[in-house]
Amino acid sequence: MSTSTLPPLDQWVARPYDGSGVNLRRSAYISSAVLIPGSFFVAWTLIALGVINPMPADKYVSVCLFTGYWMALFAFVDNAGERRTLTQKWHEFIMVWLITSGCAQVMWEIPVVYMKIPFLYELGSELQRDEWMFWPWWLYSVADTRYMRPHDGQLAHEMMLSHFGFLELLAAYWLSRGRHYKKALGIAVLANWGAFYGNTSVIYISEILGDFKYIEDGALGFWLKFVGLNLQWSTVSPAAAIGALWLLGQRSRAEALAGRGER
Repeated sequence: MSTSTLPPLDQWVARPYDGSGVNLRRSAYISSAVLIPGSFFVAWTLIALGVINPMPADKYVSVCLFTGYWMALFAFVDNAGERRTLTQKWHEFIMVWLITSGCAQVMWEIPVVYMKIPFLYELGSELQRDEWMFWPWWLYSVADTRYMRPHDGQLAHEMMLSHFGFLELLAAYWLSRGRHYKKALGIAVLANWGAFYGNTSVIYISEILGDFKYIEDGALGFWLKFVGLNLQWSTVSPAAAIGALWLLGQRSRAEALAGRGER
């Protein structure tokens, strides 16, 4: 990358789109915010009121979740009239993905960690009427039947990664404000590589080496359900970790050029 493509340090903070026409990225991010928590709470409320059944509501919500998690990739799409550098695109992508991942860890994974042993391990393949309060976590166990069974290794990974979500949200805030920039990128690298390695690769490999013995549907259920619902964490997370490393190098270079009076 030439020095002319490196934005000045005061332009690394994300700015709202000020052009004309449709802001595609903002629309995508709003859609993600609606699809992910919105589908959860709407379905959960209707199930609590007895309006709909836990199944097949879990399938429709899973589709919403799967779709919503990809919206961070719109950070690489320029709106009409925009000409952002690759550095600016990676900056926005990592910031948005940190918010997405951080919220998922704090709002969904942390309750899982503390509810698994006393409550979630007791759930069966069919949710009973008086168990409606556990539906958001039960819907995952239906797809991955190993998920709600005793698995100390996965529980330990989840404990560490879920609490790291608070740091992800802090890093996203720092990136949005242009503060502690390199510290924020360091957090992004650790969080995303940890998600890919600990809660995705290790678990995937253990199931494959164990001949899918913990999954009722065997290999077919593994590839269609478990991998499908975790595809973002096995692709977007490592991409974000690698991108944050690249962006860290670009930031250091930009600071060095600024220190020599070059912009």
